[in-house]
Amino acid sequence: MIRRLVRSGPPGRRTGHAGLTLIELLVCVAVLGVLAGVAMPLVHVSVRRTRELELRRSLRQLRDGLDRFKLEYDKAKGNAQDARQAFRTKLSADRTGYPLNLQEMVDTKILRRIPKDPMTEDGKWVTRSYSDNPDSSMSDGKDVWDLHSASKAVASDGTTYDTW
Repeated sequence: MIRRLVRSGPPGRRTGHAGLTLIELLVCVAVLGVLAGVAMPLVHVSVRRTRELELRRSLRQLRDGLDRFKLEYDKAKGNAQDARQAFRTKLSADRTGYPLNLQEMVDTKILRRIPKDPMTEDGKWVTRSYSDNPDSSMSDGKDVWDLHSASKAVASDGTTYDTW
């Protein structure tokens, strides 16, 4: 004969079974919802700051590359002994010494690659030429003297990305 031990407990509730009641599950879901609601804005701010840092890094790298290109071109123009051959072939009377396009910095090994604009879908930069009017938003495309992001979105410091 087998004897079963039965524990006595409150009426209507089975004892000896592990599990959660519906109210306990609802409380857990509510707590998780509140935590997720608090965390989401923090995630958005973190993603935005990361993209802004990437934009600053890319702009610094490209502007440094423009300066190095101009320096190397000026060395070749001045017929310096340490001038690189790639720049000696680019000498021309109608050139300002800045690259004609961003790809020319890669071709002359000033940069390994052109970083993409992290604030735009297509990753394209807006360039300015040495002969452009400083107040103009249009470029004549003769060379690349400066560049900025094409995004008009507002940064976390209140400025727009196209003014960086």
